[in-house]
Amino acid sequence: MFDLENLTYLRTVHPFEWVLLVIYTVLLLGISFFSQVKNIRHDALYRYYMLGLLAKIFSAVVFCLVYIYYYHGGDTVSYFETSRALVNLGLENWGYMLRVMFTPPSAENYSLFDSSTGYPWTYMFYDPQTFFVAKLIAPILFISFKSYLVSTVVLSWLSFFGIWRLFKMMCRYYPAIDKRIAFAVLFLPSVLFWGSGILKDTVTFSAVCWFIVSLDSLAILKQKRVKNGIILIVSVFVLASVKPYILISLLPGAIVWVFYSRISKIRSRFIKVVSIPFIYVASIGIGIGLLAALGDKLGKFSLEKMLVTASVTQKDLKQDYYRGSSFDIGDFEPTIGGAVGKAPAALIVGLYRPFIWEARNVVMLISGLENLLYLFLSTVLVFRMITDPRRFFKVLLQNPILIFLLSYAVLFSILVGLSTSNFGALVRFKIPFLPAFVSFLLILNYYLGTDAIARERQSRLAAKRLKGITT
Repeated sequence: MFDLENLTYLRTVHPFEWVLLVIYTVLLLGISFFSQVKNIRHDALYRYYMLGLLAKIFSAVVFCLVYIYYYHGGDTVSYFETSRALVNLGLENWGYMLRVMFTPPSAENYSLFDSSTGYPWTYMFYDPQTFFVAKLIAPILFISFKSYLVSTVVLSWLSFFGIWRLFKMMCRYYPAIDKRIAFAVLFLPSVLFWGSGILKDTVTFSAVCWFIVSLDSLAILKQKRVKNGIILIVSVFVLASVKPYILISLLPGAIVWVFYSRISKIRSRFIKVVSIPFIYVASIGIGIGLLAALGDKLGKFSLEKMLVTASVTQKDLKQDYYRGSSFDIGDFEPTIGGAVGKAPAALIVGLYRPFIWEARNVVMLISGLENLLYLFLSTVLVFRMITDPRRFFKVLLQNPILIFLLSYAVLFSILVGLSTSNFGALVRFKIPFLPAFVSFLLILNYYLGTDAIARERQSRLAAKRLKGITT
């Protein structure tokens, strides 16, 4: 294994890494191309496979270069250096490495590292959620010769499989708009950039994709229950280990999706309409009750401590040392009532900010342009909902997965808006729910659009004519 320990990643990329990158990229793309050729014969969606993967790998390389040459470091480098120290420890003593990986962080475990292995960043080592990510990527560093550039590309490649499965699942529900779904799931610029680096967000976004796909296969299609049950458990474990609040955002909509998929078979429209808010409110109540009951067992992710953490973080991220990249929705009391009072402002923040005029650099500008698009699509959707509310609710009731997508996006955006007052953090934290939100907007706008309405009317007329002929 090549030793790149003397490389200062904050300043440059070692020439040997570029050689490794070419070798690994050719290898990964070769494997992927073989998979595309094998599957495209019976699945036309695979025409997007290599395009999505190329966009993902390209974004990973750009991400590395931006953090090395523009930001001169950051959390991604800290994750890498912490994981690299763990790999070095394993090369010297596997027993020590396993001890660090599978026992709680402690001063005794930290003392196992020395100058030859390098030291993990202390703020990461002593934070179980953060250190979990460093432990998770350690095997990737090992097979990547401890190269930051190559490790990022390999992680990006591995994370793509969950995203691809989500894309295929969505296209199964809505095959007529595969191009729109491809944009929402595979090609959103901010998701490609922030979801392709060595960060929590890459891991959690992939876990969210696997959660949705496995839940669909397990509860809706009822296929391969053992395999999908294992995938669901693993994805829940990863999310609970890194960002448990994502599970809180997923739970209510997921319950409605699963239960309403069964209720939708009932003919009574009244029961269908009444059941959705009942199930949704009940699921939120169950979630809050579960959080309150577990209490201190959840540590800083207990209900009370989560609200305190969100309130404190929101205040901290708008301090002067963030150089004008902060914003303010106002302080709130760390209670359920205080959070609910700020929910509307937090929702706007999570869904649509930074606005384009709030951009201070190229990364923020791209995010601002995206948010402008989301705002436009939302405005069009609201207009169509007002002009034809009956059709809006009809489409929504016929598509419980849309209720799930909307619920997840709204709850997640509120939590992000409450706990974030810095645009740099905001654009990164948003990516796990953005594909769900954009998919919801594009799908519903399609079915409420004039072209879709005209096609549906033509189909009904054709069916009536056919019925008249046959009778």
